[in-house]
Amino acid sequence: MKSRVGGSLIYFLIVVMLLVMRISGSVGIYDALGVDSDAFFTSIVQLCCFGLLPVLGWWIIVGRCKKDQIGVLADTFYLKKCSIKHFGFTLLITVPLLLVTGAVSYVWNGVLSATGFQHPSSTPVEQTVANLFVQIVLTAVLPGIFEELTHRGLVLGTLRENGWRAVPMSALLFALMHQYIPQTGYTFVLGLALAALTFYTGSIFPAMLVHFFNNFVSVISDFDGLVPAFGVIDAASGWLYGTLLGNIVVMLAAAASVALAAVVLNRIRSDGVEKGLFPKNSLTPAAEGALPLHRDFALWGVIAIGVAATVFSFVWRI
Repeated sequence: MKSRVGGSLIYFLIVVMLLVMRISGSVGIYDALGVDSDAFFTSIVQLCCFGLLPVLGWWIIVGRCKKDQIGVLADTFYLKKCSIKHFGFTLLITVPLLLVTGAVSYVWNGVLSATGFQHPSSTPVEQTVANLFVQIVLTAVLPGIFEELTHRGLVLGTLRENGWRAVPMSALLFALMHQYIPQTGYTFVLGLALAALTFYTGSIFPAMLVHFFNNFVSVISDFDGLVPAFGVIDAASGWLYGTLLGNIVVMLAAAASVALAAVVLNRIRSDGVEKGLFPKNSLTPAAEGALPLHRDFALWGVIAIGVAATVFSFVWRI
């Protein structure tokens, strides 16, 4: 089966499986099994939905279980070395991207609050070294690897025949995948940056690094009771997002960060232009004969499911 069509079909199956997992948790199946529902859900989703299913699904459906397709799979999923130079550029924008997503999240959630939306309360995490390690693995390591393998690997890799349009489309799917309205804004922006990094470096590993770092900072900020130094993150956030002067500073910093990220991404793209990988004076066009996005019914089915689940989370305040 053609990689493009196969990729959309596989991602459709992934989203359906993810939805089944969410419904199973909401009706208490995991609690009935006597397991930690959050850890069980996250582990299965990351390892199976975003890890095993995209790779195995592609190899079976597209590669038809042929050994000579393993190299094609690696190329499709951007599982290629990244140059030290491009990793250096990635490190340069890792913190700026954190500032940008933080500002977007602040504005987006302010808009939601204006509609009367309130975040459901979360259960406090016990402040132990073991729990810190578990949360880093579940929230930063696994998503950094497997969510990238699916969204910047399978999705972006099979959509790239549509040229530059693959970048915002993969970001949209990444945002809708979370199926939780407060996360939609910043995950879309983060998805744009991660997709552009992967698209222009030709490697998924820079995106994995940025994704891990973004989630890692979120995790350690919740463990200031265990490591007091981690409290600096919440203290800084409290001032930046809780005072007028802080708001001005964070918006200026976010604007500067967007500019820096644009410059860095353009510099990475320029390296690709020199190698003949991208056109010099225009965005990357779709390949000849590529399936138009508006005719990809599996893709639009995924978008419909994601929109419906996200709207549901908003209306029912879950």
